[in-house]
Amino acid sequence: MQVEIIRGEGLNSNIFILSSENEEKILVIDLGLDGLQTNFALKKVLGKMTEKMTDFQIEVFLTHCHIDHVLGSDNLAEFTNVQYSASSQTAKHINEKDTVTLLSMYGSGEINYTVEKVYKDNEKITFKGADLEVIHSPGHTDGCAVVYDKKSKSLFAGDVVFAGAGCGRVDLPTGNRTTLIASLNKLAELELEHLYSGHGPDLHTNVKENILAAKKMLEW
Repeated sequence: MQVEIIRGEGLNSNIFILSSENEEKILVIDLGLDGLQTNFALKKVLGKMTEKMTDFQIEVFLTHCHIDHVLGSDNLAEFTNVQYSASSQTAKHINEKDTVTLLSMYGSGEINYTVEKVYKDNEKITFKGADLEVIHSPGHTDGCAVVYDKKSKSLFAGDVVFAGAGCGRVDLPTGNRTTLIASLNKLAELELEHLYSGHGPDLHTNVKENILAAKKMLEW
């Protein structure tokens, strides 16, 4: 599994693009803001990656429904073979464009797609070269979910936990401190060597310790 990273700046989330030499499938984790705000970085990266592909598919997995993770679908306008996926609660918020998405806080951009694929807790994402599992991890929102690659011991955590012992806010709609603490406890039980979060840098040492430190900060 190869991981390409588009770094978010300001409000914009990080975007992770997973690919495999054994399959013409690309998994995009989170979309960031719309293309005008990001210089269409996602579109440019995907264009280069698919130049030599003939029958490729793109799956976009959304870790949660907040605007800074879901608005960039205009980067995918020229691709016809795109499927959007998420947990059931995140799919509901995005498809209904409700207040949990925080759309009212952002002056431009819109959600112009439907999340059709829903993953249950611990359900696998089909992807050659990796062992990807969706783990429901609510607390930042009620629909937060992370992607765990057991094979490489990598966690794509969205805003559940960040490098530096940080975690997502719990004072926004459907946020819950107690629930997030429980989610961090669950994630700390995984075998982890790499943490890829929705904002900020990656972490490649002491990932479990980082998660437990974030949990401790919440408990204070």
